[in-house]
Amino acid sequence: MLFIMCVMYALITVFALVGNGMVCYVVLAYPRMRTVTNVFIVNLAIGDILMSVFCVPFTFVTTFVTQNWVFGYPMCVIVVYGQAISVMVSAYTLIAISMDRYMAIMYPFKPRLTGLQARAIIVIVWGVALVTPMPSAFKLTLKPHPDCDSVHTCNEDWSSMPDLEAYYSYGLLSLQYILPLLVLIVTYSRIAVTVWGKEIPGEAEDQRDRKMAQSKRKMIKMMICVVSVFALCWMPLNVYNLLSAYSKLNESHYAKYIYFGSHWIAMSHTCYNPIIYCWLNAKFRQGFYRLFCSRKSRSSQRRNTYTSYVSCNNHHLNTNHVARHQKQPVVHEPLMDNTEF
Repeated sequence: MLFIMCVMYALITVFALVGNGMVCYVVLAYPRMRTVTNVFIVNLAIGDILMSVFCVPFTFVTTFVTQNWVFGYPMCVIVVYGQAISVMVSAYTLIAISMDRYMAIMYPFKPRLTGLQARAIIVIVWGVALVTPMPSAFKLTLKPHPDCDSVHTCNEDWSSMPDLEAYYSYGLLSLQYILPLLVLIVTYSRIAVTVWGKEIPGEAEDQRDRKMAQSKRKMIKMMICVVSVFALCWMPLNVYNLLSAYSKLNESHYAKYIYFGSHWIAMSHTCYNPIIYCWLNAKFRQGFYRLFCSRKSRSSQRRNTYTSYVSCNNHHLNTNHVARHQKQPVVHEPLMDNTEF
């Protein structure tokens, strides 16, 4: 079972790093891809990369391999705090994307966000993500096991103010999951009604505008899919945390496996967005295709260069070999001629 868990977590890490790295490269490498929405998508990919690097390996080793926090207090803070930050970055970047789409479709004649404004919003998102889970970071500590002082767990210590723990937990859950989900549902519901239910404000019904409307529908489908995946992936872990905090779920014989399932589903969220972009966005598909084609062409060029080099060398060696065999009569013939004179 441990080997299966290791393989499943390793797959998450690899796919998250490769997929989100490709998303960042495609957007940053091709100027046509540097739209406001894609800038937000890059920020979303960066949050997923951070989670796959800092959260997945450490949580797996600590929970399922050693059953002990062996990385020291600084990494305890970095890992737990980093996981909270990456979740907040993902949630509020999705909100930023939904608001940008909402303004573009509901108010098409108003000025769109500029690149500078989008970067300012990203800075605000990161500021909120850094500040919101900070009380949790200050309360993290290494607790020794009652039966063994050398065994430690990385947990929050609210013993000095137990009443605030429940309020903070509810508040963090609301800010990380419930509030973003509600905002996303409201904005995309109104957008969907506008796009599919009636004419888009300010647009005439000609062929060009129908193509624009179709493009907007594809974008909305993609973002609704991203939001749905976010909601479904993080729901089991949030439910597990609530039940374990206010019930004896942790004492159950199957608690370890329930936690593994809910945590793996939550962490797998880092892999799905690149797949959705490739599936529902033609420009990302073209960017991924260019990326693979350029690598393939470079590798083929290297192979062709190597083949040419080898064939050249072989031709040179064969020429020298033939010349050596031909050189002996050429050398001996004049000598024979000289001797005859």
